[in-house]
Formats: sequence, structure tokens, C-alpha cells
Amino acid sequence: MSFFIFAIVVLLPCLSYSQKLDEQVSIYFTEVRAGKNPSIPKSMLLPENVNAWKETLAPYQRDTVAAIRAKVYMIFHQSGTSAKQSVLRQTAVHHLVQGCKDKDTGNAGLALDYLTTFRKDDFTTASKDSIKNLIRSKTAHFDPVLKLAGFLELTDLKESIRHYTKTGNVQAVRWAALVSLSRMNDAEATGEVMRRVRKLPVSDDIVYKIFPDLIYTRHAEAIRYMVEVMQRDDKNCMTADAEREEPIPCGYRIMEQLAPVIKGYPFELDESGDIKTKDYTAALQKVREWFIKHKDYTIMRDRF
Repeated sequence: MSFFIFAIVVLLPCLSYSQKLDEQVSIYFTEVRAGKNPSIPKSMLLPENVNAWKETLAPYQRDTVAAIRAKVYMIFHQSGTSAKQSVLRQTAVHHLVQGCKDKDTGNAGLALDYLTTFRKDDFTTASKDSIKNLIRSKTAHFDPVLKLAGFLELTDLKESIRHYTKTGNVQAVRWAALVSLSRMNDAEATGEVMRRVRKLPVSDDIVYKIFPDLIYTRHAEAIRYMVEVMQRDDKNCMTADAEREEPIPCGYRIMEQLAPVIKGYPFELDESGDIKTKDYTAALQKVREWFIKHKDYTIMRDRF
């Protein structure tokens, strides 16, 4: 009898907490279903609650309303990226990979975008196998799926991906296949990427639309070319202020693009993606000098 009483004393608070979480989830999704945009309860985003909410959220992930499923993916993303424990991050990734199969293409794209914010080791073998299946079935949002495969270095798919670099595929898919292969250190694909990029005159369009893909490849030749362009004083780009546009060196933007992927970089980015400095001119000069002194810099590959 004493053991029975002890069990009740221990378990009741857990049951009560679980019921409270279920109630919060129910209230939240009732509001979403009504067309409202409520804030996600903080308790739902606490990583330590993963074992509770992954069961609680399961029926909502299968809901017939696309907006409900979208919020589920948002919760998995926010709670997963804030979790320090590997198993919790892997759980979030697992559910987001399933979200890539969502019948609503907007939701599938959302899940894909969320996956790019996780580290490579957050993807289990099972999650990688699911992504391979997405490639084989040529799912919606195929170009970002190709890039996800490159990020994860799913090298057994290289020849399948190479097929999509050929004439007959839409341009976006051909380019995504090339940079995906380059991320997997494919020499032929990297050579083609750099041949195309070097032919283009440096401008805002190239820096904002093409250079992010060079960053994505993490290939030494691609990064080296960006560093080379950053060292130039040619004023081929424009200031971000539309009311006072002035020509400036493209190095300012490139300096920001390189920051997250170079180990030991002399500056960090703030939440808006700007270099943390009060003097951009001095910062650019410091970064240029840093690359001259550190020709053996390390390119980090654990992020998308």
C-alpha cells in the first residue's frame, strides 16, 4: 500500500503537467483553426518538453488544415534549434523531413527551409534515407532538395544528381544540381560552376544572387574567388539605401557573407546579418588584411 501511495505522489504532478501541456496545445491550435495567429506558448518550445509534445503534436501534424500543419513545423523548428541535446534536435529534424512530403507545397517548402538551419549531425541515417527518397521521387521544391542532399554529402546520389545538370532540365534545377555536386567536392561540377561565375561581371545581382551559392558549396576554389573579389576596390555595387544610392566596393557585402563559414573570422554578425562594427570601412580593411595573413584559413562545413 505504501508503494502505491508513493507512486501516486510521484506520478500525479507529471500527469498534471502533461494534461496542462495538452490543454495549452489544444487552445493554441483551436485559435489557429479559427484563422487567428496566436503566439506559441513558451512551454511548447522548451526542449525538455520534447517527449511530451512530440506525442501531443502528432495528430496536428496529420491535420487536414494546412495552416495547422505549418504551425507544427514551426514548433519543431523553434524547439529543435534551441535544444542542446542531440537527440532532441534529431527528433525535430525527423518530423521536419516528414514535413517535406506535405501535400501542401507551401508547407513542404517551409519544412525544407527549416531543415537548412540545423547542423549536419542533426540528421540521422533514417532522415538521410528519407531525403534520398525525396530525390528519387523528384519531389516538389526539387532544387532545394538537391542542395540539402549536397549539404549532407549523400555521395551515393552523385550520379543521379549529375543527370539533372544536363540540358533538358529547367535552369534552376541544373544550377542546384551543379552546386550540390560541388558541395560534395565534385571536381567536374565545381569547374563548371566557376567557369560560369567567372564570366559574369561583378555587380549587386551577382553578389546577392550567385555568391550565396558559392558560399553554400564550401569549395576552396569558390571561397578563394570570393576573397579575391572582396580585395578589389572597384565600385561595382551600390549602397543599400535606396534614397541615397552610391557606388561602393562589393567587398562590404562579401565580408558579411564569408563571416559564418570561416573559422576564426575577425568579426561576427548581428541578428540582422550585419557585421558587428561601428566602422565598416575599417572592418573591411581588417578582414582583407586577415585573409592576407591567414592563407591557410579553415572553411566550416557543418552548416548549410
